[in-house]
Amino acid sequence: MSPIDAKKALKHLKSKGFVQAKSKSVDHNWIEFWHNGKLTRVKTKISHGEKELGDYLIKCMSDQTYLSKNEFRDLALCPMSQEKYENILKSKGIIE
Repeated sequence: MSPIDAKKALKHLKSKGFVQAKSKSVDHNWIEFWHNGKLTRVKTKISHGEKELGDYLIKCMSDQTYLSKNEFRDLALCPMSQEKYENILKSKGIIE
């Protein structure tokens, strides 16, 4: 699989319900998923210096966001809407 631009992925995730967490780490951007004004257990991180998300990081982030690698790619590259992502999380019992 081709890598994903890390800055674009972060931007796209933030546009779909993820919010930058208060500083949990000096070397990573932590983002948390909020649903209906409530913090969920869904969170992931991207290193400040990361330029591309390779296969390994895509797999890690897909696990942290409760998606398959292909689904995460769709979320991070924008074909997947926030509504579709929320429906996936609901079907898995992650959010109500």
